[in-house]
Amino acid sequence: MLQYFIKGSAVPLFPRGLEPHLDYICHVDAEATKMPRSMHEHAHLTEAVLVYQGAGIFMIGGHRYTAKTGDFIIYNSHTVHDEFGGNGEELHTYCLGLSNLHLPGQEAGQLVPAGVCPVISTGEDYESYLQLCRLIEGEIQTEEGADAANLLARALFTKLARRILTKGVKEDQRQDSLAARMRRYIDSHYREELRLSDIAQAMHANAYYLSHIFKEESGFSPMKYATLRRIGEAQNLLINTDMTITAIAAQIGYNNSNYFQNAFRNAVGISPGEYRKKWTK
Repeated sequence: MLQYFIKGSAVPLFPRGLEPHLDYICHVDAEATKMPRSMHEHAHLTEAVLVYQGAGIFMIGGHRYTAKTGDFIIYNSHTVHDEFGGNGEELHTYCLGLSNLHLPGQEAGQLVPAGVCPVISTGEDYESYLQLCRLIEGEIQTEEGADAANLLARALFTKLARRILTKGVKEDQRQDSLAARMRRYIDSHYREELRLSDIAQAMHANAYYLSHIFKEESGFSPMKYATLRRIGEAQNLLINTDMTITAIAAQIGYNNSNYFQNAFRNAVGISPGEYRKKWTK
């Protein structure tokens, strides 16, 4: 018989009374990956995505990252991100959404500290993280499983937070480029009838020049980015609320519901109604 004792004192990572809460776990297969989530952010949620098969491309805070099997991708709250998932390999992931996350010395909703890469390798602990995800998925589907799912999620995020602190890779200091300032401006105004001339006026620069440098850094034009932000917010609302499609269209700045539905289909490949059915259960 082997008997093990806890090493050191068991100091909880999360402050008492401020324990995080698991809002959902999403099991994303290769078929769902073909409908990429457009640019979006979560005001009150932190997301952790475990890649358990394949590899993908992820845009986080205006920068592109690649992740492969065994990696976690972390989206702090208020961080704009996209999920492309497309580099030729089928992508399968588990995505966990956590609210009320408070870590010592960090802002609310921040799992990855500033200056640390948001893609974290699980290394030798990969199987334990995968098993935790599977256990959470099983518990959350039962009537009595909410408490167990929450406790398992806290265990997973405790392990992950400590791994980030000890194994997280620091990134080079990035300069605040003109394209980054443009992106922040669009993030704040994408619900409005935004024109390139409006962005140019705000940036005090030539519109053609701005469009060129933005596309060079991000891969698409400023107005395409604005559309993706609208579509990404629509995807959030379709999944996480019971708002009507007409109300969602108005919420993100489309006065014409039919025009919104056409724009959504062009970006995602299916209608908003079909998208809601595929992603919600």
